[in-house]
Amino acid sequence: MLIALTSGKAGTIGTDIGPDASWREVFRASEDLLTASAFGRLTYLEGPVLWQILRRATGSTLPDFKLVELISADFWPRFAEADDSGYTVEPDVLLRFEVGDPSVRIDFIVEAKLGTGASQYAEQWRRQWTAFKKMNEEGDATTMVYLLAVGGLGSKKALTVERIVSDLASTGTLLNVVAATWGEIADGVHQQLENSVKPSERRVLNDVIGALALANYRHVDILRDLHSARRFTQAAIDRISAYDFKETKCPARTI
Repeated sequence: MLIALTSGKAGTIGTDIGPDASWREVFRASEDLLTASAFGRLTYLEGPVLWQILRRATGSTLPDFKLVELISADFWPRFAEADDSGYTVEPDVLLRFEVGDPSVRIDFIVEAKLGTGASQYAEQWRRQWTAFKKMNEEGDATTMVYLLAVGGLGSKKALTVERIVSDLASTGTLLNVVAATWGEIADGVHQQLENSVKPSERRVLNDVIGALALANYRHVDILRDLHSARRFTQAAIDRISAYDFKETKCPARTI
């Protein structure tokens, strides 16, 4: 929340939120508040811990490094468009890591979306990727860059990513993409909490879990453990994860 306020993002609330809306409703309607609350706290974690959470959330597609340092985390940075049009692009977060020994740089351009629908799209990815690459064209050639898409991936995440990457490749834009739903971020944080023994780390992890739950993204254990779990599609699990148990009121019955 503090990061959103200091970055001038706390006022970008949808027009469907009325003047009498609760803070809970305001939070759930704001992609920027969720991004600031979740990623702002994630960046408080030690580098190896944050890396493992991102690695788990993206399906272990990232290399497994033990030596990891988060160099910087910039929220809503602005890059000049690659076509010199004078316009700028603004990803949600730019994460810069140094990993391994000898160390190499790995940067993540984070594009976050609210909801479980397929709202990520090719043109936004292309503009952010090409702007960042041009800004860093004189940088270290050994630096690896990923676009990290969070949320907005639809019920079939892999197909959504494959379609967008294919569309971009057909126009000559080749990029490295890793992706995670907000639910998968919650799963990665929850798994780290189960393994964590440091009180300070556990406080941060619980805060992230709380922020994600406030936006209706929750880790769900029970459906994955049932023998009949194969009957549940990912869309069904996402729907149950997003169900607001706290606010839904059950009508009283007299027996």
